[in-house]
Amino acid sequence: MNSNKIDETIKKTLDDRENSVPAHIQSALTQARYSAVNAAKPTRRRSSSWLWSGAATLASITLAIVLWQPMLPDLDNELAVFDDIELLASEEDLGFYDDLEFIVWVDEMEQSG
Repeated sequence: MNSNKIDETIKKTLDDRENSVPAHIQSALTQARYSAVNAAKPTRRRSSSWLWSGAATLASITLAIVLWQPMLPDLDNELAVFDDIELLASEEDLGFYDDLEFIVWVDEMEQSG
């Protein structure tokens, strides 16, 4: 059989069966179809609850990040460390620094008296 003949035969058979269904059953099927279509339609929900939930979550995450950040280190101590590193890395004569304690002592003696 040809594909068109098969299609026509199927269509005719289905149409005959549709017409043979009693009217009260057709009405019940139509009502059921419409109620199913209406039930499947998306309903508009209030999105404000999602908005407030999202805002509260974002605020709590931001607060947690701010509170859990480590405190900033004392920059004066770090600068002193860099000064020491520069001193050790220099190629200058360090003999002056060996006598520095003595020089400070002499200076204190001169100021005191």
